[in-house]
Amino acid sequence: MSKSVTVAVFLIVLGSLFNAYSAEDVFKVNENQKACDLNDGKACAKLGIFYDLGIGVKQDFLKAHEYNQKACNLNDGLGCSNLGTFYESGRGVKRDLLKAQEYYQKACDLNDGAGCSYLGDLYYSGRGVKQDFFKANEYYKKGCDLNDVLSCEQIGNMYYYGNRVKQDYFKAKDYYQKGCDLNEVLLSGPSCELLGELYYYGNGAKQDYFKAKDYYQKACDLNFGRGCANLGFLYENGQGVRQDYFKAKDYYQKGCDLNNGGGCTNLGILYENGRGVRQDYFKAKDYYQKGCD
Repeated sequence: MSKSVTVAVFLIVLGSLFNAYSAEDVFKVNENQKACDLNDGKACAKLGIFYDLGIGVKQDFLKAHEYNQKACNLNDGLGCSNLGTFYESGRGVKRDLLKAQEYYQKACDLNDGAGCSYLGDLYYSGRGVKQDFFKANEYYKKGCDLNDVLSCEQIGNMYYYGNRVKQDYFKAKDYYQKGCDLNEVLLSGPSCELLGELYYYGNGAKQDYFKAKDYYQKACDLNFGRGCANLGFLYENGQGVRQDYFKAKDYYQKGCDLNNGGGCTNLGILYENGRGVRQDYFKAKDYYQKGCD
């Protein structure tokens, strides 16, 4: 995952976490307001999220900042972590990467895994701090130990690709396995998919198309498009499964719908050649175009 999308991922995840409150938003706001007034840091952090995303209240970045600041002052790690994202993105405050780093550091010191992950991102990319891959690795490891999915994925990527560490597929496999096992929608999918790739190619594990299929399936179920596209490829080619162009088409379609270019391109190939679908050059062209876009 690109280091430039940290805050975007943060917002998507928060939205997914709090959608369940939609029917009781106002009640939740009032309940957490009372607790925050009694200096409950967790409640203040939740209020900050409500105002940040406009859940049960009118979206207000200044109030969101205020509640996250109070939460952080009360030594709530989530509040500090959230506050850091405000300074990293410039939401309601002047963008300040040094302050973002300070709040992420405090969050990580308070054992908030997301704070460790964001801090690792800053050191990996050299944003607001001197680039330091050793420190990035350290913070990702701590975040993963604290069950932060993105940290597990990021440190897994470092070992998988040999990014400033000695390439080690076995270590990558261990970190991806943990990230996948955390089973978080929108977040665990990439770790599951990469775990599938390790089994598909036999890197860090004995080559096993059946296990690759299982992890691609899990990634797809978690709405990660590349997992769906890879699953479609297995069905198209009969690897670890019985060859089935109809299922291949369905998985390519889901991958494409989830904006995976490979899924769109492979779907186009099926339409061009009339495999599992009626041959249709116009649809093939449309899917090739979407894959290119």
